Amino acid sequence: MLESRLRAVRWIVKGRVQGVSFRYFTEQAARELELTGWVQNLTDGSVEVQVAGDEMVLERLRQRLLEGPRFAAVDDIGEDPLDPDQLVRDLGHRGFEIRW
Repeated sequence: MLESRLRAVRWIVKGRVQGVSFRYFTEQAARELELTGWVQNLTDGSVEVQVAGDEMVLERLRQRLLEGPRFAAVDDIGEDPLDPDQLVRDLGHRGFEIRW
């Protein structure tokens, strides 16, 4: 049996990712995968995602983000590790949300 490995990451998604419903796409995908975290636009035109969950499920979300919604064009996803317990505590709940 495979052991579940809880992880959290901060992704910076670059490319044509604003004005193409990328945050809504991310929220829907993360909720379908039952992940915890949030997504927001950044002033430089990129999108920030902070998300916690099983590392295999996180990889599934990352693959979906690389494809993105119909009019998006993802050039790169930068990744930094986060503390999963801290991310969940900071949210004060489980689930995934869009930040403004």
